[in-house]
This record gives sequence, structure tokens and C-alpha cells, in this order.
Amino acid sequence: MSGEVAAGQRIVVIPYCTQDEQGQARLGLWRLEDKAELVPGMWGILEPPTSRWNEPGKAVAVEQIDCVIVPGVAFDRNGGRLGNGAGYYDRLLNCVRDDAVLLGICFEAQLLEQVVMEAHDVVMDAVITETSFYTGKGRY
Repeated sequence: MSGEVAAGQRIVVIPYCTQDEQGQARLGLWRLEDKAELVPGMWGILEPPTSRWNEPGKAVAVEQIDCVIVPGVAFDRNGGRLGNGAGYYDRLLNCVRDDAVLLGICFEAQLLEQVVMEAHDVVMDAVITETSFYTGKGRY
């Protein structure tokens, strides 16, 4: 199936840290069919095993994603996001379709008054905590 997703089909996609053809760090997108496919990676976070990264039918193109649930170190109520500083998610999010929804997810304690944003940082459409839903400024 080479990563193609039929119109209207719902799938779960798991991000994992990998490299592009030039050796640059990027997030790969793995089509998850069964949780048993995943193994503990860095910090014990489940991810696809390195030996299967290039398996046919498992890679998903970023343009096929309708909704991205984005982790972060901190967020603000306007959708500003502070990541870990490596830029993995910012590079990925700059490639999603304009109509894809970006949802930041964190605990209420991770909300700051304002996250300082740089030109390459991507603003969330909304931020969800255990107690609230905040509508962000979004990308446009």
C-alpha cells in the first residue's frame, strides 16, 4: 500500500525520531495497526522498532494528516508552544496541510502567560489540558 490512505479512512499515526536522506533530524510518521508493533525507545516512549522503519505501507506522508496532537514543554492560552529545542515538530508542522488541525496537549501546570515565539515556531489551533480547552490563534 506504500503509505497511501484511502479517502475517509481513519488511521492512527505515531511519530518517531529519524533522519531524512541528507541525514537531517526529522519526525517519521508510522501507520499503527497494533500496539504490539511498538517497542520502548528513548525515555521508555513506545515507537516503531528501527528495523521496521522502511517497511512498505507503514510510512505516512505528512500531507495525509488531518489532525496532529502535539506535545510540548509548555504552551500559552493563545496556542504558543515551547518544545524541547530540536525543532522536530516545527519542521513537521510547517509541512501539514492548511486545513489540518493542530492541538497542543499539556497539563494546566504547563501553561505560561506567554511563550516567546520565533519565526519558525508554529502556533496551535487549540490547547487542551486536563481541565480546559483554549482556542489558539492558529497558523493564519
